[in-house]
Amino acid sequence: MANDHANTDLPLAGDGTMPVPVYDCHVILSAPDAEGVIHARVSNLPEITADGRSERHVLQSIVKDFKAALVRYRESGTEIPWQPAAKPQAGETQRWIPVHL
Repeated sequence: MANDHANTDLPLAGDGTMPVPVYDCHVILSAPDAEGVIHARVSNLPEITADGRSERHVLQSIVKDFKAALVRYRESGTEIPWQPAAKPQAGETQRWIPVHL
């Protein structure tokens, strides 16, 4: 799978009538700060961020907000402002999450 974010719909077999839209959500997570909070951002759609005390909670929030943003863009007919995936900096980790709408 190429990481070409200009075309992020991947044609997957659904029920045979329509392809299932799947999007790459590239998340960069910070190490917990002094208060134990993890900060996360979607590097290929940087308007989406989340904070929390566990990676699981942060990723759940990110995916929920990512889906909501994609639905808003699709419903408004606005092009999704994809950005090239960023590389994690020192102390950060990354996660690639396939998101189905």
